[in-house]
Amino acid sequence: MSPTNYLASFALLLMAGSSAVHARQDIEVRQLGALDPLEVGVAQNGLGDNLWAGSTVQTALNALEVLPSASSEGYSSPSRANLVALALLSGGSPPQGGRGNEALATLRADRLLAASGAEAVYSLLERTPGLDRAPNLARLHAETAFALAAGDAGCRTTNGLIVGRDQPYWLRARAFCHALNGEDAAAELSADLARASEPDDNYDGLLYAITIGSWTVNNVTADTGLDWALAAVSPAEGRPVVDLTGAPQWLVDVAEANSSRPELEVEPALALEGLSMQEGVARDERLDQLIRQDYDRLVAAQALGIALQEADRDNEFMRVARRYGREVATLPVAYETIEFGGRFALAALAVGDLATARDWRQALEEGPPLRQLPTHYDPTKPDMIMDTPSEDRPQWNPPSPSYLVGLDLAFSIAQDHIRRSMSAALIQARLEAGPQGLGDVAGLAGLGAGAPADLRLALFNSPAVNVSPALAAMDAAALSGARAETALLAAQVLDEGPAGATPLELMRITAALDRVGLRDIALSIMLERLIVELA
Repeated sequence: MSPTNYLASFALLLMAGSSAVHARQDIEVRQLGALDPLEVGVAQNGLGDNLWAGSTVQTALNALEVLPSASSEGYSSPSRANLVALALLSGGSPPQGGRGNEALATLRADRLLAASGAEAVYSLLERTPGLDRAPNLARLHAETAFALAAGDAGCRTTNGLIVGRDQPYWLRARAFCHALNGEDAAAELSADLARASEPDDNYDGLLYAITIGSWTVNNVTADTGLDWALAAVSPAEGRPVVDLTGAPQWLVDVAEANSSRPELEVEPALALEGLSMQEGVARDERLDQLIRQDYDRLVAAQALGIALQEADRDNEFMRVARRYGREVATLPVAYETIEFGGRFALAALAVGDLATARDWRQALEEGPPLRQLPTHYDPTKPDMIMDTPSEDRPQWNPPSPSYLVGLDLAFSIAQDHIRRSMSAALIQARLEAGPQGLGDVAGLAGLGAGAPADLRLALFNSPAVNVSPALAAMDAAALSGARAETALLAAQVLDEGPAGATPLELMRITAALDRVGLRDIALSIMLERLIVELA
């Protein structure tokens, strides 16, 4: 699998309903008894059954605990999130001392929720046995099920729970399940029991809107999957706007994915002109409408150019590039759009569309296509011969050679051509781009691209840096062949994303990942770094 595929779509790792998974689980159940949660996996091309070989329960916990939790804002770096997700979607024998350790299994699912979202965790826990006696794992399953409108699955786990079923969360979950079945009295009784232990006026307002059939509150929030599910089935008439301000990022992503997008109600050109008068969420929604509309793709290109420019300013380029990267193939190369060509090429690279990226790379060098000039004709002179339409090529100043070299190096990384002779000159030229270039070349050196004398001199003369203990632990894990541990520790070191890593960190991270067979995702880390730098 190429590194661009890791950036383009990590959803391919999910095997929803795969018969092969069920067959494998049946065999293991017959031979070994009940599966341990860590033996369950949903990765199509995961790390293998021995992913935890060489790890102990404590080293696994150390690798997981510092990573973003499900209640956090998640990941700003797609390649870092994919690195974590690859390890945690994979199933295999638990680390030494980890069999039956609910804390480890729960931590795995929690960190996966932050890295890969609700569908991945729901798919994983749907296949995980023993949830009835593991309330923390069960809650993650119920939360993701409720958020994804899989109420039957969430209620199955809720009603089947044996351990911890009298906690307020589970009382409220059962109240919701009663309400779904039209059992209003039982729902309100269960909610009363929960309120006696832990009041939650927001939940009560949501539940009673269902059981009574009308709204008694003017404001509602949703910071859990259960709240979101209640809001989704509540009466539409009079429903307040659901406030997601305090919601974790994974729930915000679910809400956004399932929200309808209003159609553009004015001409695209007029809407584009009106952007200057909008701000915040309204501006983001208008840009989204303009980018996705099919009526005027020239306007769509200008809107996407603005969105990418603002995303770069706000350090969110990869998020926006991955969201709209597939749109780039539908945009015209024209005088009005060529100024955004560099970012369009990078956005296409971010989703693995190398052909479109090359088209824009070529346009950057050659300039916009020929344009027709207006003809001159006087209708009062019928004998006048109309001028032949003429064409000209607008004046164009291409980007600097160093920028184009950076783009060419990005193509080389995307195709894993970095060890070819033709890439040596690109790498040498990138080294001359200052501190950013030094990090790029150091990271590629860890993947076998070579370590020229100029690189070694630059590293020797670079300022001293503090080395994270996680970096040393990652090196040791790679030497031990501990694949999952190596991946997770590398993600720890990349806490500021690839763009924030030092040359030393990048060289050791890529070398360690390559050593344990994760070359493609190491390349995707370096590709993301270069994309962000060039944006």
